[in-house]
Amino acid sequence: MRAIALAAVSTLALSAAACAPHVNYAARTKLDCPDTQGELTRTSVAPDGRSCLYKSGDVEVALQLTPVSGGDAYATLKGVETSLVGAQDDKADSAADKASDTADKASDTAAKPAEKAAAPSPAATDAVGKAAREAADDAGHGSVHDSDWNSDDKSSVEVDKNGKTVDHAHVSLPGIHIDADGDNAKVDVAGIHIDANDDHQTMHIIRDVRLQGEAFSREKRGLRATFMAKRENLPGGYEFVGYEASGPKTGPLTVAIVKSHDDIDNGNRLYHDIERLVRRNGGA
Repeated sequence: MRAIALAAVSTLALSAAACAPHVNYAARTKLDCPDTQGELTRTSVAPDGRSCLYKSGDVEVALQLTPVSGGDAYATLKGVETSLVGAQDDKADSAADKASDTADKASDTAAKPAEKAAAPSPAATDAVGKAAREAADDAGHGSVHDSDWNSDDKSSVEVDKNGKTVDHAHVSLPGIHIDADGDNAKVDVAGIHIDANDDHQTMHIIRDVRLQGEAFSREKRGLRATFMAKRENLPGGYEFVGYEASGPKTGPLTVAIVKSHDDIDNGNRLYHDIERLVRRNGGA
């Protein structure tokens, strides 16, 4: 799904934030809800100032100030995710996440992980295929030769004679895990976790970051998180749900809940607006 891939790139591109005046985001009690933020238009604000609603076409965005439950920001966001996709789907995702985390720990023991994440995203097979084709084109002027598939080689890719399709891709390196086979794909690269097949597309990104105004701090006291899911059985009849979150790990977190009955075709620009709205309130 193009929206998920573009949003992932946009999220990483915005990770280097400029220095800003110090604000105590942990003490924030109200949101800053402008009338508009890019393509988003505000439709309402709660009397207590802790939530507000935005719309852009069929896309609904609920911005809210969310307290951290039990001092665990990651568990708090998992609860938000469950409310979006349903408990049954969440259990399946949790099993996949656990397996992904186990693989991460096994390959990253030599380096301290700087980021946390879970699994999700687009028709990722297409993304893997495109990357392989582009790499082959750059190296061989657009010519790609057949490669013998070796099931024991965990860092090999199979491409057809015309370089148009990738049937298999298995890569296992420190910080990089790709397992693509036909229409099924699982990708774990640089803190982005993707799980996609014909029935669903899911992406998680959770990263430890420095809060605004603490660019030179050795401690990363903030977090930034993205979750997106596209499938047919989502609660409420939605086709696309997700969230963008930012804030101190101790809370409160600024969370934008995103829902749409259609795919978000303009995901890059719209998600940039959502990210900016969340960032101005969350401070991370």
